[in-house]
Amino acid sequence: MAKRKSAAQESPFGETSRVELLDQHFHSFGKITPATAWRFVYEELLWFDKSTALVHLYESDKVRPGRSSWYNRSIVFTDRLCQLYGVDRTGLKNRIDRLFLACLKRMVESKGPLAPQGQTLVAVAKTGTEAGLAPTIVQKAKEAVEEAKEALVPFAELVAEVTELLMTRAGMKDAAAVSLARDIVDRAQYHLTFGSNRQNVLGEGFEDLLKMLAVRVAGVPEDKIVLRRRANELPGFQGQLEGNRRIESPDMAIVEVQRTAQLSTVKWSLRHDRQKQLTDELDCYVQLCSQDQFPEYVLVTNEYDPGRLKNSSNLHSRGKTVDRIYHINPELLLEVLSDVPSSAAEVRTLIDGDRLRSLESFLNDITACFAPRKKGK
Repeated sequence: MAKRKSAAQESPFGETSRVELLDQHFHSFGKITPATAWRFVYEELLWFDKSTALVHLYESDKVRPGRSSWYNRSIVFTDRLCQLYGVDRTGLKNRIDRLFLACLKRMVESKGPLAPQGQTLVAVAKTGTEAGLAPTIVQKAKEAVEEAKEALVPFAELVAEVTELLMTRAGMKDAAAVSLARDIVDRAQYHLTFGSNRQNVLGEGFEDLLKMLAVRVAGVPEDKIVLRRRANELPGFQGQLEGNRRIESPDMAIVEVQRTAQLSTVKWSLRHDRQKQLTDELDCYVQLCSQDQFPEYVLVTNEYDPGRLKNSSNLHSRGKTVDRIYHINPELLLEVLSDVPSSAAEVRTLIDGDRLRSLESFLNDITACFAPRKKGK
């Protein structure tokens, strides 16, 4: 069995670093209640999309003027957040994306080995200013790259291959092709390294943050919450899977001594490719369940596409379904979708049918689960 990395060896974007930073941010935020928890989540995880200069709400390729309704919806989303936080767009940009930027800052200030994060440093140093990163972070990345420039050769072979393609297929001259090839590779490097780290922070960081809120705001004992553990390692899930299937790992589970009380799948967004993933996960849990009663199965998300929310609400397997969806801010969801009454109506139907609740409700609901024990009942 491989040895677990020490805290010093772990990535600045890894679990240890994320939890440390979230802890710092939690204490500096001020009092957080179930009703205000959505603000903390948005400050930590939302970010501005540099291609639109708006808060990221939907896939960037669809958020373009005249291409779909999502451009105008992103404007509504951004401006409404500015109103709620009492700032302009610049102020909002400086207020959100705290977790990722703190991880990034920790990376560029790290004095440890650069190899694991080297290409990300190069990407930040070369295109970070253009991407809207803080000048201090970009400058520190440049300094780190300069100190270790011999160890950080940035994709020289790829630059040569792209240069050849530009010359043979686009008919470009040698010097111009080399210059453009370097720009293309620099941007690709930025998106591949920087984007990958952001997705890791957004995915597992959302789970880390939700656990912190469950413990510190909802009052669930920390030892009752399990993140990212294989289902067959949870109490009450010792059944057998059909065939040679992979055992899924719930993003978050609330467990007791001999049973699992709740399974949560935690997804910031619900892209089309995740619908099958959610169905496969539920099917796995149903087969493995060995306790008398299947636990409550919920989805926690920030998805703003009404169709995706509706489809996720309808997921089912072997007689089991998603019990409900918890959205970070359903009121803001309805406001953003108000441009198309039928879209808002789909969400309203989910809310009225108790299929969709808020993050505030999620925290209150799990508090209620443990309230009797706290009172000694």
